[in-house]
Amino acid sequence: MRHIVKRVVGVLAVAGLAPVLFGATAQADDGDKVYFSSGSMNCSIAGDGAVGCDFTNQVQVQYKFLPLMLPARDIVIDQAWLPAHPTFGAGAHTLPGGNPDLVNVKTGAGTWGAFIEHAGARCESGFHGSFSCTSKGRSWSIYSGIISVS
Repeated sequence: MRHIVKRVVGVLAVAGLAPVLFGATAQADDGDKVYFSSGSMNCSIAGDGAVGCDFTNQVQVQYKFLPLMLPARDIVIDQAWLPAHPTFGAGAHTLPGGNPDLVNVKTGAGTWGAFIEHAGARCESGFHGSFSCTSKGRSWSIYSGIISVS
């Protein structure tokens, strides 16, 4: 039990510092950013492959190494060495007035729906309304309000 508590405290410390340390990276806009929406998410992929999504409602983030879920309003993949994580700065991936629908900016169609690829990142609609993004060797997927990070 003590080991689990230490792990949780460590992850929470990293999650708390991530917005401070990497906030500028997660919100960088080099003029080569693609915006899109899918369901209740507004997302963007930057020219460096950083991908992030804002959620209209709070979701739960589930990490394989944690015995509990964390609440979040956004999630990003902005560093290859860091798993997908909330920045606690929701709104950075949403254009004023909302983002265009994924089907209007898609780069292809997969088995279950549209996908977009940009700067080495890929986001796609999945089976039964699931959605996932992959970039920098990291990925996350959401289904029924729960994000699974790998």
